[in-house]
Amino acid sequence: MTRTVLHSPLPTGATTWLSRAFVVSIALHVLLLAAVIQWLSRDAHEVELVDIELAPPPPIVEALPQEVAQQIAAAEEQHATAAGSEPAPPLPAEPGAGAIDAGVDAPPDAPADAARVAKHPKDAGVDAEMVAELAGSDGSAGSAGSGSGDAAGSGSSAEVVAMAGSNATTDPGFAGGSGAMLGSGSAGSGSPAAISTGSGSGVAGMDDQPAVDGAPTSAGTAANLLAYFPAGHTISVLVRFDRLRGSEWATAAEELFRPMPDYQGLFGSRSADLATKLDMLVISTPRPRDAVATTLVMKTTLPRSSVRDLLSSTAAPIAWSAAKGGALGKRSGKVFQGDKRVVLSPWKGWYLFAQPEDLGGLTAAATGSVDAAEARGKLPAWLSGIRTIAKESGDDKKGPALVMTIGEPPSNTGPATSGRYKLPEVGLGVSSLPVPQRISLAMELVKQGWLVRGNIVFASEAEAAELVQTLTDLRTRITDSHILSGLLRKQHALNIVTGLSLARTGARVSYATSISISDARAILAAAAQSLGGYFGQIP
Repeated sequence: MTRTVLHSPLPTGATTWLSRAFVVSIALHVLLLAAVIQWLSRDAHEVELVDIELAPPPPIVEALPQEVAQQIAAAEEQHATAAGSEPAPPLPAEPGAGAIDAGVDAPPDAPADAARVAKHPKDAGVDAEMVAELAGSDGSAGSAGSGSGDAAGSGSSAEVVAMAGSNATTDPGFAGGSGAMLGSGSAGSGSPAAISTGSGSGVAGMDDQPAVDGAPTSAGTAANLLAYFPAGHTISVLVRFDRLRGSEWATAAEELFRPMPDYQGLFGSRSADLATKLDMLVISTPRPRDAVATTLVMKTTLPRSSVRDLLSSTAAPIAWSAAKGGALGKRSGKVFQGDKRVVLSPWKGWYLFAQPEDLGGLTAAATGSVDAAEARGKLPAWLSGIRTIAKESGDDKKGPALVMTIGEPPSNTGPATSGRYKLPEVGLGVSSLPVPQRISLAMELVKQGWLVRGNIVFASEAEAAELVQTLTDLRTRITDSHILSGLLRKQHALNIVTGLSLARTGARVSYATSISISDARAILAAAAQSLGGYFGQIP
């Protein structure tokens, strides 16, 4: 047999060079592939390494601008007087409504809505009841603002108590407080300060309050949402769904709202998918336990035809028509006794679910298309400024997704008296704490969890000082005790306490802390379960 041998046409040196080049090429490709894999796995690794038990670094306690007392009702009257006209008369009662709305338990000289308070259904509740659940039975959750620096003539320097966090400080002068106070109230302007400035600085208050020194104030920290609604409202909650959209918290928020009577009445038993449909929802009420007292404000980019479909509850259908105040929707069918609230869209993208008496003459019929109708003429003071309420949560994409203000109900017997909240006997060494007159809270969503900021107003400087001192002592006691730390960890409150910092001037306190993802999930789940039980089973 003849064996054929093929000889390389290249010299030996060239063959060796090609072999080496081939090996080097393979090595480079392997290294490149390894680098790509490492880069991809790095991103996945970072996501997986987020510790849901670890709260984000707590923010430094922030400044509060001076508050200037300004009531909406007084501003409206002042504006009408300056214009040489009388305030718009209230709408006459609807035919037959008087007998339905008259409560047998209400005294003859009681206000028109007193009957609802006397006879509200036991299981009706109020949408704003959700707020009390979120805030806790002691109302200890607080809110936040914008604007910084000290106000001239505040009368005292700020007392700063840093209670935790690597970025906190115990130096009372760390805040500087050198900036000018933002806003000066609205004396002579004819509308509340919050409405006049629209700055989100929270300068409108129920009474005069000095500034509080601190870090530059972010949106929500000094907010007072109650200033945007008719006098007498005690709870207001603003939810920025556009900042929750696409996150797990959008679903959690939906589950909180679903059991509530107004959710069922407006959207029916189906899921409304609020995070997709609404950019912002504000809930406010003067009576948290009255199901027909709640006012809703909704902001959306949906066209009116889509909103009509969204609000097409089969239980309480809505008939739409053009009105002086824009597009008006009147409900029929299954509604709570005495519930005369209407839906009004004064401007495209804005919708109110409110009492007719709070809308003045805007419900009067008008000609024109429902899709094109917008408010004409004089607006009630609170409504003329409602579009600025979004600024309390900031104009940027970043900022608090939830802002809340809780105030004590108005008293007909004079100034509100102080109260005490009894604490459970768990070895904290504190039996009670003073109840504030107003507390606000702002929660900003970040990668690691939630940043929490806010302000608290007490009836006296002594009560505010007591709260600051008590919480300072509690933090030290809890940090030094494994038993107390473990107890608060089980209650999902350890991170909140250890990260808390406060600053005080007079009867006003600014605070800041943070919440971990795990704690926030547990708190929201507990709130949803509690609300579901209160309002009954979700259909």
